[in-house]
Amino acid sequence: MKTTQRNTILPLAALLAFASVALAAEPTVQEQIDALKARIAELDAKVRPLQRAETTAGDKGFALVSPDTSTSLRLRGLLQVDSRWFFDKAIDNDAFLIRRARLGLEGKFANTTEYQLIGEFASSSASLLDANVTVTYSPELQLKLGRFKTPIGLEQLQGDSSTLFFTERSLVSQLLPNRDIGAQLGGVLADGRITYAVGVFNGTFDGGNNLTQSDSNDGKDLAARVMFSPWVKDSASVLQGLSIGLGSTYGLQDASGSLTPGYKSDGQQTIFTYNANTFANGKIRRLSPQLSYYNGAFGLFAEYAASSADVKRGAAIGNLRHSAWQIEGGYVLTGEKSSYSGVIPAHDFDRATGTLGAVELVARIASIRFDDKSFVNGGSTGFADPTKSARSAETLGIGINWYLNRFYRFSVDFEYTRFGLFSGAVPSASSVTSHPERALLTRYQFSF
Repeated sequence: MKTTQRNTILPLAALLAFASVALAAEPTVQEQIDALKARIAELDAKVRPLQRAETTAGDKGFALVSPDTSTSLRLRGLLQVDSRWFFDKAIDNDAFLIRRARLGLEGKFANTTEYQLIGEFASSSASLLDANVTVTYSPELQLKLGRFKTPIGLEQLQGDSSTLFFTERSLVSQLLPNRDIGAQLGGVLADGRITYAVGVFNGTFDGGNNLTQSDSNDGKDLAARVMFSPWVKDSASVLQGLSIGLGSTYGLQDASGSLTPGYKSDGQQTIFTYNANTFANGKIRRLSPQLSYYNGAFGLFAEYAASSADVKRGAAIGNLRHSAWQIEGGYVLTGEKSSYSGVIPAHDFDRATGTLGAVELVARIASIRFDDKSFVNGGSTGFADPTKSARSAETLGIGINWYLNRFYRFSVDFEYTRFGLFSGAVPSASSVTSHPERALLTRYQFSF
Protein backbone atom coordinates (compact mmCIF):
# COMPACT_ATOMS: atom_id res chain seq x y z
CA MET A 1 0.00 0.00 0.00
CA LYS A 2 2.83 2.31 0.92
CA THR A 3 4.55 1.50 -2.31
CA THR A 4 1.46 2.41 -4.29
CA GLN A 5 1.09 5.77 -2.52
CA ARG A 6 4.76 6.52 -3.09
CA ASN A 7 4.39 5.73 -6.78
CA THR A 8 1.43 8.08 -7.02
CA ILE A 9 2.88 10.98 -5.04
CA LEU A 10 6.22 11.17 -6.91
CA PRO A 11 4.76 11.74 -10.39
CA LEU A 12 2.27 14.26 -8.95
CA ALA A 13 5.08 16.20 -7.28
CA ALA A 14 7.07 16.24 -10.52
CA LEU A 15 4.03 17.52 -12.41
CA LEU A 16 3.45 20.31 -9.89
CA ALA A 17 7.14 21.32 -10.06
CA PHE A 18 7.03 21.49 -13.86
CA ALA A 19 3.84 23.58 -13.79
CA SER A 20 5.39 26.04 -11.31
CA VAL A 21 8.46 26.49 -13.56
CA ALA A 22 6.28 27.02 -16.61
CA LEU A 23 4.13 29.60 -14.81
CA ALA A 24 7.20 31.37 -13.54
CA ALA A 25 8.65 31.61 -17.10
CA GLU A 26 5.43 33.00 -18.67
CA PRO A 27 5.56 36.86 -18.99
CA THR A 28 3.07 38.97 -17.15
CA VAL A 29 0.36 40.94 -18.95
CA GLN A 30 2.31 44.21 -18.53
CA GLU A 31 5.44 42.62 -19.92
CA GLN A 32 3.51 41.44 -22.95
CA ILE A 33 2.12 44.96 -23.50
CA ASP A 34 5.59 46.50 -23.27
CA ALA A 35 6.95 43.96 -25.74
CA LEU A 36 4.15 44.75 -28.20
CA LYS A 37 4.83 48.50 -27.90
CA ALA A 38 8.51 47.96 -28.59
CA ARG A 39 7.70 45.85 -31.64
CA ILE A 40 5.28 48.48 -32.98
CA ALA A 41 7.92 51.19 -32.54
CA GLU A 42 10.45 49.03 -34.38
CA LEU A 43 8.09 48.43 -37.29
CA ASP A 44 7.13 52.13 -37.42
CA ALA A 45 10.81 53.12 -37.70
CA LYS A 46 11.23 50.74 -40.63
CA VAL A 47 8.06 51.80 -42.44
CA ARG A 48 8.35 55.58 -42.00
CA PRO A 49 11.13 56.11 -44.59
CA LEU A 50 9.03 54.18 -47.08
CA GLN A 51 5.96 56.37 -46.63
CA ARG A 52 4.95 58.69 -49.46
CA ALA A 53 6.42 62.17 -49.45
CA GLU A 54 4.13 64.96 -48.31
CA THR A 55 2.97 67.43 -50.97
CA THR A 56 2.63 71.01 -49.80
CA ALA A 57 1.36 74.19 -51.43
CA GLY A 58 1.51 77.31 -49.29
CA ASP A 59 3.36 80.53 -48.59
CA LYS A 60 6.66 78.81 -49.46
CA GLY A 61 5.53 77.54 -52.85
CA PHE A 62 5.02 73.99 -54.06
CA ALA A 63 7.08 71.17 -52.59
CA LEU A 64 7.53 67.45 -52.08
CA VAL A 65 8.96 66.82 -48.62
CA SER A 66 9.95 63.52 -47.00
CA PRO A 67 8.26 62.68 -43.66
CA ASP A 68 11.45 63.48 -41.74
CA THR A 69 11.96 66.72 -43.83
CA SER A 70 15.55 65.68 -44.64
CA THR A 71 14.83 65.48 -48.38
CA SER A 72 12.78 67.92 -50.44
CA LEU A 73 12.00 69.10 -53.96
CA ARG A 74 10.62 72.60 -54.41
CA LEU A 75 9.29 74.39 -57.48
CA ARG A 76 10.37 78.02 -57.81
CA GLY A 77 9.14 80.71 -60.18
CA LEU A 78 9.63 84.42 -60.87
CA LEU A 79 7.87 86.72 -63.33
CA GLN A 80 8.59 90.45 -63.64
CA VAL A 81 6.60 92.61 -66.05
CA ASP A 82 8.17 96.08 -66.34
CA SER A 83 7.53 99.35 -68.07
CA ARG A 84 10.05 102.13 -68.75
CA TRP A 85 9.09 105.68 -69.59
CA PHE A 86 11.73 108.30 -70.44
CA PHE A 87 10.96 112.01 -70.33
CA ASP A 88 13.20 112.80 -73.30
CA LYS A 89 11.64 113.18 -76.74
CA ALA A 90 15.01 112.67 -78.47
CA ILE A 91 15.20 109.07 -77.27
CA ASP A 92 12.56 106.50 -78.16
CA ASN A 93 13.09 103.83 -75.50
CA ASP A 94 9.64 103.72 -73.85
CA ALA A 95 8.56 100.10 -73.57
CA PHE A 96 6.75 97.32 -71.78
CA LEU A 97 8.93 94.25 -71.30
CA ILE A 98 9.32 90.91 -69.56
CA ARG A 99 12.34 91.67 -67.37
CA ARG A 100 12.66 88.18 -65.88
CA ALA A 101 10.76 84.91 -66.36
CA ARG A 102 12.27 82.07 -64.39
CA LEU A 103 11.27 78.58 -63.43
CA GLY A 104 13.36 76.10 -61.54
CA LEU A 105 13.84 73.43 -58.93
CA GLU A 106 15.69 73.46 -55.65
CA GLY A 107 15.81 71.26 -52.59
CA LYS A 108 18.01 69.03 -50.46
CA PHE A 109 19.05 65.46 -49.81
CA ALA A 110 19.57 63.98 -46.34
CA ASN A 111 20.05 67.41 -44.74
CA THR A 112 23.61 67.56 -46.10
CA THR A 113 23.29 68.38 -49.80
CA GLU A 114 21.33 71.23 -51.35
CA TYR A 115 20.80 71.81 -55.07
CA GLN A 116 19.45 74.50 -57.40
CA LEU A 117 18.46 74.47 -61.09
CA ILE A 118 16.95 77.72 -62.41
CA GLY A 119 16.13 78.52 -66.04
CA GLU A 120 15.70 82.00 -67.54
CA PHE A 121 13.06 82.37 -70.26
CA ALA A 122 12.71 86.16 -70.60
CA SER A 123 15.15 86.56 -73.50
CA SER A 124 14.79 85.28 -77.07
CA SER A 125 16.53 82.04 -76.09
CA ALA A 126 16.25 80.12 -72.83
CA SER A 127 19.33 79.69 -70.65
CA LEU A 128 20.33 77.81 -67.51
CA LEU A 129 20.91 80.64 -65.06
CA ASP A 130 21.72 78.87 -61.77
CA ALA A 131 22.97 75.29 -61.56
CA ASN A 132 24.77 74.38 -58.35
CA VAL A 133 25.06 71.97 -55.46
CA THR A 134 26.07 72.74 -51.86
CA VAL A 135 27.51 70.09 -49.56
CA THR A 136 27.39 70.96 -45.85
CA TYR A 137 30.00 69.53 -43.51
CA SER A 138 28.97 71.92 -40.72
CA PRO A 139 27.55 75.44 -40.46
CA GLU A 140 31.15 76.65 -40.46
CA LEU A 141 32.19 74.79 -43.63
CA GLN A 142 30.18 74.36 -46.82
CA LEU A 143 31.33 73.53 -50.35
CA LYS A 144 29.42 74.99 -53.30
CA LEU A 145 29.99 73.91 -56.92
CA GLY A 146 28.49 75.01 -60.25
CA ARG A 147 27.09 78.32 -61.49
CA PHE A 148 26.02 80.83 -58.85
CA LYS A 149 26.61 84.41 -57.75
CA THR A 150 30.22 85.45 -57.21
CA PRO A 151 30.74 86.37 -53.52
CA ILE A 152 31.58 90.07 -53.61
CA GLY A 153 28.76 92.62 -53.99
CA LEU A 154 26.30 93.33 -51.17
CA GLU A 155 23.43 94.34 -53.46
CA GLN A 156 24.47 91.97 -56.22
CA LEU A 157 24.15 88.97 -53.89
CA GLN A 158 20.54 89.80 -53.03
CA GLY A 159 17.84 87.78 -54.72
CA ASP A 160 16.16 89.14 -57.83
CA SER A 161 12.67 88.93 -56.34
CA SER A 162 11.30 90.91 -53.39
CA THR A 163 14.58 91.65 -51.60
CA LEU A 164 15.76 94.70 -53.56
CA PHE A 165 14.75 98.23 -52.59
CA PHE A 166 14.53 99.33 -56.25
CA THR A 167 13.46 97.59 -59.43
CA GLU A 168 17.03 97.77 -60.77
CA ARG A 169 20.34 97.46 -58.95
CA SER A 170 22.51 100.54 -58.50
CA LEU A 171 25.48 101.78 -60.54
CA VAL A 172 27.80 99.97 -58.11
CA SER A 173 26.61 96.57 -59.30
CA GLN A 174 27.63 97.53 -62.84
CA LEU A 175 31.29 97.14 -61.77
CA LEU A 176 30.94 93.79 -59.99
CA PRO A 177 30.52 90.30 -61.48
CA ASN A 178 27.19 88.56 -61.16
CA ARG A 179 27.08 84.80 -61.85
CA ASP A 180 30.08 82.66 -62.69
CA ILE A 181 31.10 78.99 -62.74
CA GLY A 182 33.44 77.72 -60.06
CA ALA A 183 33.91 76.28 -56.58
CA GLN A 184 33.45 78.06 -53.26
CA LEU A 185 34.03 77.38 -49.58
CA GLY A 186 31.96 79.34 -47.09
CA GLY A 187 30.15 79.30 -43.80
CA VAL A 188 29.18 81.08 -40.62
CA LEU A 189 31.59 81.57 -37.70
CA ALA A 190 31.45 82.92 -34.16
CA ASP A 191 27.78 82.07 -33.61
CA GLY A 192 26.64 84.00 -36.67
CA ARG A 193 28.82 87.05 -36.16
CA ILE A 194 31.10 86.31 -39.13
CA THR A 195 30.05 85.14 -42.59
CA TYR A 196 32.72 84.26 -45.12
CA ALA A 197 33.10 82.88 -48.66
CA VAL A 198 36.14 82.24 -50.86
CA GLY A 199 36.12 80.68 -54.30
CA VAL A 200 37.82 80.13 -57.66
CA PHE A 201 35.88 80.96 -60.83
CA ASN A 202 36.36 81.03 -64.60
CA GLY A 203 36.07 84.81 -64.53
CA THR A 204 33.55 87.15 -66.11
CA PHE A 205 33.26 90.83 -67.05
CA ASP A 206 31.87 93.62 -64.86
CA GLY A 207 28.18 93.09 -64.14
CA GLY A 208 28.21 89.90 -66.19
CA ASN A 209 26.62 86.47 -66.02
CA ASN A 210 28.97 83.76 -67.25
CA LEU A 211 26.54 81.50 -69.10
CA THR A 212 29.10 79.72 -71.28
CA GLN A 213 30.03 76.09 -70.72
CA SER A 214 33.74 76.60 -71.43
CA ASP A 215 36.50 79.09 -70.66
CA SER A 216 38.46 80.69 -73.51
CA ASN A 217 41.67 81.07 -71.48
CA ASP A 218 43.61 79.57 -68.60
CA GLY A 219 43.21 82.64 -66.38
CA LYS A 220 40.93 82.28 -63.35
CA ASP A 221 39.44 84.65 -60.79
CA LEU A 222 39.86 84.32 -57.04
CA ALA A 223 36.91 85.87 -55.15
CA ALA A 224 36.48 86.37 -51.41
CA ARG A 225 34.06 88.14 -49.09
CA VAL A 226 33.71 88.50 -45.33
CA MET A 227 30.89 90.15 -43.35
CA PHE A 228 31.03 91.07 -39.66
CA SER A 229 27.85 91.40 -37.56
CA PRO A 230 29.22 91.91 -34.03
CA TRP A 231 25.89 92.61 -32.32
CA VAL A 232 23.66 90.17 -34.22
CA LYS A 233 22.90 88.18 -31.03
CA ASP A 234 22.30 91.24 -28.85
CA SER A 235 18.57 91.88 -29.19
CA ALA A 236 18.75 94.84 -26.81
CA SER A 237 21.36 96.70 -28.87
CA VAL A 238 20.44 99.33 -31.44
CA LEU A 239 23.36 97.98 -33.49
CA GLN A 240 21.97 94.44 -33.76
CA GLY A 241 21.18 94.93 -37.45
CA LEU A 242 24.58 96.39 -38.42
CA SER A 243 26.88 94.44 -40.75
CA ILE A 244 30.20 95.59 -42.20
CA GLY A 245 32.09 93.71 -44.88
CA LEU A 246 34.60 93.60 -47.68
CA GLY A 247 34.54 91.72 -50.99
CA SER A 248 37.27 91.38 -53.58
CA THR A 249 38.26 89.54 -56.76
CA TYR A 250 41.63 89.07 -58.42
CA GLY A 251 42.13 87.40 -61.78
CA LEU A 252 44.25 87.00 -64.88
CA GLN A 253 42.76 87.11 -68.37
CA ASP A 254 44.45 86.51 -71.73
CA ALA A 255 44.64 89.22 -74.38
CA SER A 256 41.46 87.82 -75.95
CA GLY A 257 39.44 88.17 -72.74
CA SER A 258 36.11 89.93 -73.12
CA LEU A 259 35.15 93.19 -71.42
CA THR A 260 31.65 94.33 -70.59
CA PRO A 261 29.38 95.01 -73.57
CA GLY A 262 28.32 98.18 -71.77
CA TYR A 263 27.65 99.84 -68.43
CA LYS A 264 24.02 100.85 -67.95
CA SER A 265 22.07 103.57 -66.19
CA ASP A 266 19.30 102.92 -63.67
CA GLY A 267 16.94 103.03 -66.65
CA GLN A 268 19.02 100.26 -68.28
CA GLN A 269 20.27 102.49 -71.09
CA THR A 270 23.90 102.00 -72.13
CA ILE A 271 26.03 104.95 -70.95
CA PHE A 272 29.55 103.61 -71.57
CA THR A 273 30.94 101.10 -74.09
CA TYR A 274 34.42 100.09 -75.11
CA ASN A 275 35.41 100.53 -78.73
CA ALA A 276 35.55 97.44 -80.91
CA ASN A 277 38.62 95.20 -80.53
CA THR A 278 39.29 96.31 -76.95
CA PHE A 279 40.17 93.29 -74.82
CA ALA A 280 41.24 92.35 -71.31
CA ASN A 281 45.01 92.01 -71.21
CA GLY A 282 46.22 90.73 -67.86
CA LYS A 283 45.12 91.52 -64.32
CA ILE A 284 41.52 92.28 -63.34
CA ARG A 285 40.96 93.40 -59.75
CA ARG A 286 37.87 94.50 -57.87
CA LEU A 287 37.36 95.79 -54.34
CA SER A 288 34.07 96.49 -52.57
CA PRO A 289 33.74 97.68 -48.94
CA GLN A 290 30.09 97.53 -47.85
CA LEU A 291 27.70 98.18 -45.00
CA SER A 292 24.09 97.36 -44.19
CA TYR A 293 21.88 98.33 -41.27
CA TYR A 294 18.38 97.22 -40.34
CA ASN A 295 16.34 98.40 -37.38
CA GLY A 296 12.64 97.63 -37.32
CA ALA A 297 10.94 99.15 -40.36
CA PHE A 298 14.14 100.94 -41.48
CA GLY A 299 16.82 99.51 -43.76
CA LEU A 300 20.01 101.02 -45.23
CA PHE A 301 22.78 100.06 -47.70
CA ALA A 302 26.12 101.72 -48.35
CA GLU A 303 28.52 100.25 -50.88
CA TYR A 304 31.63 101.21 -52.85
CA ALA A 305 33.24 99.39 -55.76
CA ALA A 306 36.45 99.83 -57.73
CA SER A 307 37.24 97.78 -60.84
CA SER A 308 40.73 97.82 -62.33
CA ALA A 309 41.61 96.06 -65.60
CA ASP A 310 44.59 95.81 -67.91
CA VAL A 311 43.27 96.42 -71.42
CA LYS A 312 44.58 96.40 -74.97
CA ARG A 313 43.37 97.74 -78.29
CA GLY A 314 45.74 97.32 -81.16
CA ALA A 315 49.08 98.82 -80.12
CA ALA A 316 47.49 100.73 -77.23
CA ILE A 317 47.95 99.15 -73.79
CA GLY A 318 46.71 100.59 -70.50
CA ASN A 319 45.19 100.02 -67.08
CA LEU A 320 41.71 101.44 -66.49
CA ARG A 321 40.20 101.98 -63.06
CA HIS A 322 36.48 102.67 -62.74
CA SER A 323 34.76 103.35 -59.41
CA ALA A 324 31.23 103.78 -58.03
CA TRP A 325 29.39 104.26 -54.75
CA GLN A 326 25.82 104.22 -53.56
CA ILE A 327 23.65 104.79 -50.49
CA GLU A 328 20.08 103.54 -50.50
CA GLY A 329 17.44 102.91 -47.89
CA GLY A 330 13.83 102.15 -47.24
CA TYR A 331 11.16 102.58 -44.59
CA VAL A 332 8.10 100.31 -44.28
CA LEU A 333 5.16 102.62 -43.61
CA THR A 334 2.92 99.77 -42.46
CA GLY A 335 5.35 98.79 -39.71
CA GLU A 336 6.69 95.45 -40.96
CA LYS A 337 10.33 94.59 -40.40
CA SER A 338 12.84 95.56 -43.08
CA SER A 339 15.57 93.00 -43.72
CA TYR A 340 18.21 91.86 -46.21
CA SER A 341 15.87 89.07 -47.28
CA GLY A 342 12.96 91.43 -47.97
CA VAL A 343 9.64 92.54 -46.47
CA ILE A 344 6.89 90.09 -45.46
CA PRO A 345 3.44 91.69 -44.99
CA ALA A 346 1.88 91.15 -41.58
CA HIS A 347 -1.53 91.04 -43.30
CA ASP A 348 -2.18 90.26 -46.95
CA PHE A 349 -3.98 92.78 -49.12
CA ASP A 350 -7.71 92.13 -48.92
CA ARG A 351 -10.22 94.78 -50.02
CA ALA A 352 -13.05 93.03 -48.21
CA THR A 353 -11.37 93.20 -44.81
CA GLY A 354 -9.55 96.48 -45.44
CA THR A 355 -6.02 95.10 -45.00
CA LEU A 356 -3.41 96.78 -47.20
CA GLY A 357 -0.38 94.50 -47.24
CA ALA A 358 2.98 96.23 -46.74
CA VAL A 359 4.03 99.59 -48.20
CA GLU A 360 7.66 100.73 -48.35
CA LEU A 361 9.19 104.08 -49.36
CA VAL A 362 12.73 103.96 -50.79
CA ALA A 363 15.42 106.45 -51.83
CA ARG A 364 18.88 106.18 -53.38
CA ILE A 365 21.86 108.28 -54.42
CA ALA A 366 24.69 106.81 -56.46
CA SER A 367 27.62 107.78 -58.65
CA ILE A 368 29.97 106.12 -61.13
CA ARG A 369 33.16 107.47 -62.68
CA PHE A 370 35.06 106.02 -65.62
CA ASP A 371 38.82 106.38 -65.97
CA ASP A 372 39.88 109.39 -68.04
CA LYS A 373 42.46 107.17 -69.76
CA SER A 374 39.54 105.43 -71.45
CA PHE A 375 39.14 108.44 -73.76
CA VAL A 376 42.77 109.25 -74.57
CA ASN A 377 43.24 109.72 -78.35
CA GLY A 378 39.49 110.03 -78.82
CA GLY A 379 37.19 107.66 -80.61
CA SER A 380 39.60 106.64 -83.34
CA THR A 381 42.32 104.89 -81.34
CA GLY A 382 41.15 105.22 -77.73
CA PHE A 383 39.52 102.52 -75.63
CA ALA A 384 36.18 104.37 -75.64
CA ASP A 385 34.55 107.09 -77.73
CA PRO A 386 33.91 110.26 -75.65
CA THR A 387 31.04 111.26 -77.95
CA LYS A 388 29.20 108.02 -77.19
CA SER A 389 30.22 107.23 -73.61
CA ALA A 390 29.89 109.23 -70.42
CA ARG A 391 32.84 110.12 -68.22
CA SER A 392 30.62 109.92 -65.11
CA ALA A 393 27.03 109.60 -63.94
CA GLU A 394 25.25 110.72 -60.77
CA THR A 395 21.81 109.45 -59.99
CA LEU A 396 18.99 110.19 -57.55
CA GLY A 397 16.07 107.82 -57.18
CA ILE A 398 12.88 107.60 -55.14
CA GLY A 399 10.23 104.91 -55.18
CA ILE A 400 7.45 103.01 -53.51
CA ASN A 401 6.98 99.25 -53.11
CA TRP A 402 3.65 97.66 -52.40
CA TYR A 403 3.81 94.06 -51.14
CA LEU A 404 0.32 92.67 -51.57
CA ASN A 405 1.40 89.37 -49.97
CA ARG A 406 4.39 87.02 -50.06
CA PHE A 407 3.88 86.40 -53.78
CA TYR A 408 2.94 89.74 -55.36
CA ARG A 409 4.76 93.06 -55.43
CA PHE A 410 4.12 96.28 -57.35
CA SER A 411 6.85 98.94 -57.58
CA VAL A 412 7.13 102.45 -59.02
CA ASP A 413 10.49 104.27 -59.20
CA PHE A 414 11.54 107.65 -60.52
CA GLU A 415 15.24 107.91 -61.44
CA TYR A 416 17.12 111.08 -62.36
CA THR A 417 20.64 110.66 -63.79
CA ARG A 418 23.04 113.43 -64.78
CA PHE A 419 26.01 112.64 -67.03
CA GLY A 420 29.49 114.11 -67.04
CA LEU A 421 31.37 114.20 -70.36
CA PHE A 422 35.06 114.04 -71.22
CA SER A 423 36.61 117.44 -71.86
CA GLY A 424 35.59 118.75 -75.28
CA ALA A 425 33.27 115.84 -76.10
CA VAL A 426 30.07 116.72 -77.96
CA PRO A 427 27.64 113.76 -78.18
CA SER A 428 24.94 113.64 -80.82
CA ALA A 429 21.42 114.75 -79.90
CA SER A 430 20.22 111.15 -80.04
CA SER A 431 22.90 109.93 -77.61
CA VAL A 432 21.72 108.81 -74.18
CA THR A 433 24.43 110.94 -72.54
CA SER A 434 23.40 114.16 -74.32
CA HIS A 435 20.64 114.87 -71.78
CA PRO A 436 19.95 113.92 -68.17
CA GLU A 437 17.97 110.69 -67.90
CA ARG A 438 14.53 111.06 -66.32
CA ALA A 439 12.95 107.65 -66.10
CA LEU A 440 9.75 106.33 -64.60
CA LEU A 441 10.08 102.59 -63.98
CA THR A 442 7.28 100.25 -62.92
CA ARG A 443 7.26 96.55 -62.10
CA TYR A 444 4.59 93.96 -61.40
CA GLN A 445 6.15 90.88 -59.87
CA PHE A 446 4.94 87.41 -59.04
CA SER A 447 7.30 85.01 -57.27
CA PHE A 448 7.04 81.76 -55.36
